[in-house]
Amino acid sequence: MLKKLHGRKLAVCLIGGAMYALFSAFGWQAEHGGVIWAGGALLVAALLAWPIAALLAVLLERGYTRTLRREKTFRAGRAFAFILACYVPMFCVAFPGSFAYDVPYQLRQVVTGAYSTHHPLLHTLALGGLLQLGRALGDINLGAALYTALQMALLAGCFALTCGSIARQSGARAAKRAAVFFALYPLNMVMAVNATKDVLFGGFFALTLALLNEIQEKPSRGLALKIAACGALAVMLRNNMAYAALVWLAILTIGLRKAEKSAALAMLLALAVGLCGNAALKHATRAESGDMSEMLSWPIQQLARARLYDEERLTDAEKEAIDELMPGEAWACYDPTISDPVKFEFDTQAFRADVKKYVGVWLSVGKKCAGTYLDATMALTYPFFYPYREYRVSGYYVQMGMSDAYDAGWCNFDPPESRSLFPRALASLSWRFGAKGAMQIPVVGWLFNMGVIVWTMLFFALREMYWGRWRRFGTALLPVLLWGTFLLGPVMAGRYIYPFVCALPVLAARPGRSVKEAERHG
Repeated sequence: MLKKLHGRKLAVCLIGGAMYALFSAFGWQAEHGGVIWAGGALLVAALLAWPIAALLAVLLERGYTRTLRREKTFRAGRAFAFILACYVPMFCVAFPGSFAYDVPYQLRQVVTGAYSTHHPLLHTLALGGLLQLGRALGDINLGAALYTALQMALLAGCFALTCGSIARQSGARAAKRAAVFFALYPLNMVMAVNATKDVLFGGFFALTLALLNEIQEKPSRGLALKIAACGALAVMLRNNMAYAALVWLAILTIGLRKAEKSAALAMLLALAVGLCGNAALKHATRAESGDMSEMLSWPIQQLARARLYDEERLTDAEKEAIDELMPGEAWACYDPTISDPVKFEFDTQAFRADVKKYVGVWLSVGKKCAGTYLDATMALTYPFFYPYREYRVSGYYVQMGMSDAYDAGWCNFDPPESRSLFPRALASLSWRFGAKGAMQIPVVGWLFNMGVIVWTMLFFALREMYWGRWRRFGTALLPVLLWGTFLLGPVMAGRYIYPFVCALPVLAARPGRSVKEAERHG
């Protein structure tokens, strides 16, 4: 098949083959040995690249556009009702919702008035505000149920509008398939009742992508305003969106054409509104800035691993500097799959006081312990680029139920508690799905494998390149860039993959053309 290709199509297959081969080689070593042999991985990747490229050629050559024949009109309102109805059973199972992750810390901010941008202020105020409303009405669980119901409705609304945009571009059948995915894919059901910022972010992100595709085909002021609103909310729910959008705009402007101008301007407006909104909330709440250690997961893991395993290779000065950043021998808490145990003890103030010194230490240690640095990075990130056989990350794939991280020093009231209508079902899901991402269930587990989800997303981006649909490739590039920011995060868990799950129906939808256009092009 590759022999028949040339030019752009051949280049895309070779690039894709090399990418997947590298992911496979390094990911396999990270999962099975925990220690990376770069030379061996590169050799294996070189051997795998050509066969994978040949397989991609077969998959990518399949029909791209679809003919838009007469189809029944897609009804976004009906899609909304269908999607929302499919989330109700999970609401009953998890009632009044799953309040784990950062909920206690966000509620503490609302109760004490000591806010921080460590968590999105928009989400903190909405979540904490409704929980406080429940307290005022006599039962905090009522507030928890109100929040979960609101989140379900907003998520279903985002998905229904996303399907409506897909219908205008690819036809009603494609939109209906997307609606079925949004309604019945189990991770959507589980996350719909999970009180974490990633849920609403995923919904607004998917809608933004769909509208970006649409505005590049038929620019309009209305679409630009919709993108600005959805994109701004996405920015306010996750800083990763702002970072990805800034890089996306920089890349887009390199080859900016008239068709992409409207999309670029709309995203620029979304960034401006989102960043200004965050600044306004920070000013109104007098919130403190978040700890910059959140951005240092890789260096923290690398230094901790080197201090723990390569002590004999470090100078006294280097060990002393690491001990200053990780007091109380916090580096001994090193966990290869999550940076939180060390990161929580990281002395950010010491780092800020002499950035040049500590960056120098990181570089000098890295020269002597390059392999250790690579091992630390691969161990932390491989689930996000390799289809692992077993979920081995410390902590749950998706946390369900209630958190017990409440401090009596500020929480002088009963926190939310589980009142599940089906407690056995909740316990089973928490273990079979929440703990290990269902990887212990043959075949089914692969539907939630983070590496598989990312590989699928990247395949759709390659598909746009293969067929030269550069406008749609520009849209597909945004989730790829977002994925790049998540690779720098503290852990690879199910909630972090969720925005990419939401994006899949948008990326999968093939652009449609009329029957007459199809006849003209054969």
